[in-house]
Amino acid sequence: MTEVAGFHAVNSIKRILYLGLDPIHYPCIGEITHWPILRMIPYPLSEPRIDKALRDFSHYSHLIITSKTTVAILQNYLPQLGIDLRCWAEKVTLAVGHITAKHLQRLGVKPLKIAQEETAEGLVNELKQLSLEQAHVFWPHSAKARPVIKNFLSQENICHTTCALYDSSPQIPGDLPSLETFDEIVFTSPSTVEAFLQIFGEFPSKTRCLAIGPITLESLSRNARLRI
Repeated sequence: MTEVAGFHAVNSIKRILYLGLDPIHYPCIGEITHWPILRMIPYPLSEPRIDKALRDFSHYSHLIITSKTTVAILQNYLPQLGIDLRCWAEKVTLAVGHITAKHLQRLGVKPLKIAQEETAEGLVNELKQLSLEQAHVFWPHSAKARPVIKNFLSQENICHTTCALYDSSPQIPGDLPSLETFDEIVFTSPSTVEAFLQIFGEFPSKTRCLAIGPITLESLSRNARLRI
């Protein structure tokens, strides 16, 4: 039976298959093979709903940023609409985690809040600590994002705009790896779990599967009915 575990730092040298977008921040000593299993697909700026949402950028008081992909797309699209990125720094920004926060800081945007629990639920907890009666919250996100944040904003009658900026799809970035040659396989999101199953059909029986974050761990266990 495949072993599933939550993410934790380890000290022993292992052979690791990393399925996320960027393993540079993965704090593990070992031989890492980067095999990004997802391709990010930005929706075109020409789509009316995206054009409208971004042209209203000056009206937003708060931004919720849940991925570095969102940061990259906004960095690309906003200047095309004549919007100076420096005005972003004047808004209240919340980041889902420290990696996303680092990408924001490279743009000169310092998040007011970084979710202690790097999930949508963690961001909701941070939102609850803010005064949002006069706010207009903007949440640009993946098409596959869970509706936790939108549901909270709606239930609390907080003025908000949400917009799916991109989607993701499985990809095979080269020859299929021999899974049994790895000690660990690192999954970084529920989408990586789903893509893995689409490509490989099942989990290897002798390789440990690691999930970064509780939502990914839940997806691993639910999809494969594996032992935690």
